[in-house]
Amino acid sequence: MGTEGRTECFYCGALVSGRVERDHFPIPEGCGGLNIVPACVSCHDMKDRFLLNDWPLEWAAKVMNDFPLMSRETRIFLAKSMRVYFEHKKAQARHG
Repeated sequence: MGTEGRTECFYCGALVSGRVERDHFPIPEGCGGLNIVPACVSCHDMKDRFLLNDWPLEWAAKVMNDFPLMSRETRIFLAKSMRVYFEHKKAQARHG
């Protein structure tokens, strides 16, 4: 909990005094996730309501700029996640 009744967003660190989303992380609720973190509406929308296919290139560029600042494990996890994503996209393209 932040100061004066405000909660800190798990993703961006901003203090949220209005509506706080209860986000399931790291496992989505639909996949059995039970851990809940607080999120501001903006970060929650970016995570849950934007399809990865719809992410602007500027956002992808920010991820790549942050890449060297991430821990080894985070970089490997992100690389593995991107591989799964692109393998899925390739399979989709093959099957129509």
